[in-house]
Amino acid sequence: MFTISLPCEDPTMASGSLSSQYPVIDGIPYLVHPQPLAKVVEPLAHSDPIPAVVLTTGDAIYSVDKASTLIDRFASVDDVYSQSFAHSVILQSRIDSDSIEQLLAEFKASDRFNAVYHTSPSSPPNALPPGPYFLVHGNIHQAYRLYDDELDSFIFGVIPEDVLNPKKYSVVTSLSHGGMWKRIAVPSRLYAKPTPAKPLAGARMGIKDIFRLEGTQLTMMSRPWTELYGPDEESADYTKKLIELGAVIVGKTKMTSFASPEEPTDQWVDFHCPVNPRGDRYQSPSSSSTGAGTSLAGYDWLDFSIAGDSAGSVRAPAPCSGLFSLRPSFESTSMKGIPPNSPKFDVVGQFGRSLDDLHYIVLHTFENIHHSFSGFPSKILYPSEFYPLANAKQQALTEEFIGVLEDFLGKAGGVPLLKYTEKSAFWALCYDYYHGFDDFPAEYRAKFGKDAFVSSVVRFRWGVGKEVTPEEYETYLDELAVFRGWFSDFVMGSDSDTLSNAILIMPYGEANPEYRDDPRSDLMLIKLARAAFSKASWPTSIQTGRYMYPLGDNLRNVGSPNGKASINYETRRKALQEIHDGFEHGGWASSVRIELFLAERLR
Repeated sequence: MFTISLPCEDPTMASGSLSSQYPVIDGIPYLVHPQPLAKVVEPLAHSDPIPAVVLTTGDAIYSVDKASTLIDRFASVDDVYSQSFAHSVILQSRIDSDSIEQLLAEFKASDRFNAVYHTSPSSPPNALPPGPYFLVHGNIHQAYRLYDDELDSFIFGVIPEDVLNPKKYSVVTSLSHGGMWKRIAVPSRLYAKPTPAKPLAGARMGIKDIFRLEGTQLTMMSRPWTELYGPDEESADYTKKLIELGAVIVGKTKMTSFASPEEPTDQWVDFHCPVNPRGDRYQSPSSSSTGAGTSLAGYDWLDFSIAGDSAGSVRAPAPCSGLFSLRPSFESTSMKGIPPNSPKFDVVGQFGRSLDDLHYIVLHTFENIHHSFSGFPSKILYPSEFYPLANAKQQALTEEFIGVLEDFLGKAGGVPLLKYTEKSAFWALCYDYYHGFDDFPAEYRAKFGKDAFVSSVVRFRWGVGKEVTPEEYETYLDELAVFRGWFSDFVMGSDSDTLSNAILIMPYGEANPEYRDDPRSDLMLIKLARAAFSKASWPTSIQTGRYMYPLGDNLRNVGSPNGKASINYETRRKALQEIHDGFEHGGWASSVRIELFLAERLR
């Protein structure tokens, strides 16, 4: 039998959040989404949420044995499903009334289910996807599993107010059993099936706080900001695109205040910095897309993290959290609805635990990138100004990586870089960063009669930007244009076949321990990295938790997966496709090996 516990509704619940019930099934906390999706004919003996599986009768479901076989496969692909859901079944009919009555009688006569229900004729005509649900007062509701945010990566979790047409979102207010952590709600993976129109259907994503999400509050990780501004009335363009493509937004991830380059712990003032799950869990997760990196590195139930990059906000957290990331070319997608650092530097960026995952989301969400190319660049650039690195082990790893690229592409000579203009990039960025928040200090002072607090890092950047005149700003932009032209013409330019005629190898920080308590372009690139890694027999997927890869006795300290490869979104997507195809066509043979692999990872 399943166990249920229902805490009382929190009277201090934030304004605008949905009041939901939080049953505990098989020791797992759940959220019952408040939106009723359909009704059952049979009366219920009590009002407590009843876990049940929904099945649609037809070619795939025509007997109790067939239903049992299919239900048993749920656990291999879905972390929301647990065994107690299978004690009750809700049948949706795609057959005539006489046949459904006969099938209901067969189900009720068997000892496989404790209770058998079927949907009311007054229910909406579109069948619910198969999977775990809750019955409350005769209504069918989606089941969300609650995960503790023990890494403190999220500002809050969210659920859509309308699961059938997600647009406006509400905050999840549930806390962990001991009250220490926020909880993040995730729906069953069985609810969604990727299609050409919705290639991201069911993909769970955390979005950085800079992305506006209708119904929730943009915090900028600043208490004065949250005091001054209310919930957003419209989502950012890129957020809308993710939702339209079927993505499941599960929460907003923490960042540094105003997306600045703050480091833990002393520079994080209004909010606490997330925990980096790698190593001893006391290393700096870097900035500013901090929570985006730590969440994907630590939570295997999350598929993607979406962030932004101006001066390193995606590039810096990736090596610190042990992830793949891409900072794409400028204007790869719309930045509307994202508070700017600098319009001349800002881009949307993504994190992935595998190169396949990164390629998949970039392919489907960036409209202004080249999707086809016939080859890879033949030139590798090695900027002597940055090498050799002070850390001998990191230098050796860099040389090994260059060797892998040379082996894949063919050897190429080095090209020296032009010495960069002293002020143009950083001072132009600070000018935009300062003027991008022109209204905030004055509006806060007018409303509260005092100056808004901002951290020392933000004050420094605003101070630099304040001193830059419009004329100097235009000069800096001209200098950048000259440099880009020189770089494109003589160092690394575009190519009609390979998109870029060269690959530039750049260090991003040094691979030394950095404790948090110390004060202080596109698809071709992803495919190239994947191809080079594969040829060198390097893994292209990363594990969650302490270690990125299994340990090994070699220069890279990376061992063989030994049959326990990292699970990623692409693997899950293919397995779920098999499940849905089975329900529609009754075929299952090709999914067995994938399901066995997933069961080992998810159970």
